[in-house]
Amino acid sequence: MKRILCLSAVALVGLAPSAFATPFVCLNHGIKCICPPQECPDCCPPCNRGHHHCSCRKTEHARKLIDQLNSCDCCCDRIKAAEKLGSRLHADFCCDPEVLSALVHALLCDPCWEVRRAAAWSIAYQNARTEQGVMALYLASKMDPHYLVRDAANDALGVLLVCRRECFKDTFAAADDLAKKLGGRYKPGTPECLQLLGTCGAANGPSDGILIEEPAPAPPGKPAPAPLPKGSETA
Repeated sequence: MKRILCLSAVALVGLAPSAFATPFVCLNHGIKCICPPQECPDCCPPCNRGHHHCSCRKTEHARKLIDQLNSCDCCCDRIKAAEKLGSRLHADFCCDPEVLSALVHALLCDPCWEVRRAAAWSIAYQNARTEQGVMALYLASKMDPHYLVRDAANDALGVLLVCRRECFKDTFAAADDLAKKLGGRYKPGTPECLQLLGTCGAANGPSDGILIEEPAPAPPGKPAPAPLPKGSETA
């Protein structure tokens, strides 16, 4: 028994130096810290992923909603059209780019604040993470005169750009410069909103951008008849 105790004591004395030399190895079981990789946001265009069901029937239905959003006099009908354009069941901006153009137009230029708020969320629901959609939401979150529209645009932008804000640094910088130029002169339905539309359309390229045409000149009136010479008047 004494021999066993002596041998155990000698073994413990022999192992003690190695144990005290590497105390941290015993604590974390030899696990080493690994530096996390550098953050690399996914800047892939949204239409390059997922399944997009495009059909002639869906396109025709989307155009009817766009016409309702752009030309209907009733604010309630425009709100319904803006909300439906945010649903992939009714429209898909990857199949019909004019859907996003119509929503951006409503967000920046519609005089009814409820239509603008619905358009902001519809851009996010369409996952329209493009230069045009991001710039329109960012401008609306900074410049819209109604606080509920600003809140909706800011929240929609946060949903749209989860882990992807780094992809749109240049877009935010350009939008800030435009906001400084306009100052407090922006109001939905005024010429300043057309300037915002033109900038958002140019950011997305000439093919998908909004083209703002100059008003056509008024047709010339009928030329006035030449005066009759004196003495040729008849009774």
